[in-house]
Amino acid sequence: MKIKLNNILDKLLEKMNLRRIEKEEKGQVIKFETTIEEQKSRKGALNESELKKEKVEELNENSKDQQSNIKIKKQGIKILASMILLLLLTISLMPKNNISVEKDTSKDVSSISVSSNVDESKDEVVLASKAVEKKVEKLIFCVPIEGTIQKMYSLDKVIYSKTLGQWKTHDGLDIAPTGSKEVKAIERGVVDEIYDDNFYGKTIVIEHISGYKSKYSNLDNNVYVSVGENVVKGQKIGKVGNTSVGEYLDDPHLHFMILLNDESINPSYLYK
Repeated sequence: MKIKLNNILDKLLEKMNLRRIEKEEKGQVIKFETTIEEQKSRKGALNESELKKEKVEELNENSKDQQSNIKIKKQGIKILASMILLLLLTISLMPKNNISVEKDTSKDVSSISVSSNVDESKDEVVLASKAVEKKVEKLIFCVPIEGTIQKMYSLDKVIYSKTLGQWKTHDGLDIAPTGSKEVKAIERGVVDEIYDDNFYGKTIVIEHISGYKSKYSNLDNNVYVSVGENVVKGQKIGKVGNTSVGEYLDDPHLHFMILLNDESINPSYLYK
C-alpha cells in the first residue's frame, strides 16, 4: 500500500516538475526541492545576498576608518592648539630686556640699510650731474704757443712747400714761436699718443671730450708728458723742435692740428 502511494506521489511530482527528498525521520517526507534550474536560481539569490552582506560589511569598515581618521585629526588639532598656547605663554614670560634689545638691533639694521640707500642715491645723483656737466660743458681752447702763422690751414687750396718743392694742401697751422718755444695743451684731456710721424716728426695727441683731439707735431724729442697722463689746460707738454722731415727747410715751427671725430678742422680762429 505504501509503495503504491509513493508511486502515485512520484507521478504527481513529475507532472509538477518536482522531485522529493525523503528523510528517514519516522517514515515521513520532510520537504520537497525544486528542479535543478530552480536550485541554481536559489544559489544565485544566496550569492547575491552574500555579496550584499559583504558590501555592507565593507561600508561599515570604511565608516569605521573615517571615524578613526576624524578622531586622529581632532587629536592633532588639540595637540597643535596646546603647542601654540605653550609658545604664547613662553613669549609672554620672556624678559622685557631681551625684547627691547631685539627691537634696538632691528632699528640699527634698518638705519644702516636706509643710510646705505641714501649713500647710493647720492652717488647716483653725483654721477648723473657729472654726465650732465659733460654734455653741457663747452671747450674753450687756448693757443698752443705764442707766435705768428707761418703757413695757413688749407684743404681747398694748395700751398707751396719749400722742402718738397711743390704745391700741396695743408691740414694744420704752422706757428713760428715769437717767444718761448714751449708748447701748451689747448684744453684739459688725456694724452692719447706720442709717436714719430714719418712726415711731421715727433707728435703728441691729446684726447678731449665730445670727440675733439689736438695734435702737436715737429716737437723736440724731449717731451714732458707720457701716454695716459691727464693734462690740464695750459700745461706744458714739450717744445718746438726740428724733427719734421717733410718741412725741415721751413723755419722752426709747431705744426698744430685740431680734429673732430678724427677729421681735421680749421684752428685758425685761435689766432684772430
